[in-house]
Amino acid sequence: MILIFLSGCSDNAMTKLYDKNFSNPSCLKLVVFPPDEMIESSMNELYSFNKECEYKLQVSKKAGITCNSTHNIGEKTTSQFPSGYLKMDVTKGAKTVYSYYIDLTHASTKSDVKSAFVRVKKDLKLN
Repeated sequence: MILIFLSGCSDNAMTKLYDKNFSNPSCLKLVVFPPDEMIESSMNELYSFNKECEYKLQVSKKAGITCNSTHNIGEKTTSQFPSGYLKMDVTKGAKTVYSYYIDLTHASTKSDVKSAFVRVKKDLKLN
């Protein structure tokens, strides 16, 4: 399988398309884990998800990450070291077909969720 790496010009997000022929799925099923009301409501404002769809958009986030390693001490003191992330994966069955990931220096916001999904929609040519 050919891997295509895409990187954003306007943000620090990393995206990965696992199948170069995959685009424009006819529908998506939303799965937010761990459950998060802000993410779920934000996503539902942006797209009409279908609970019966074979393609799942799995959204996950993490905040409050700390690194106790002294290995990155220089970077931690001179820059905004990430303390969280936002991740969106499109899967079909157990197979991941597309992935979006961005490190965050703050807890994820509605704006972060919207920006991420706008990128996902663009990359996958979603209507």
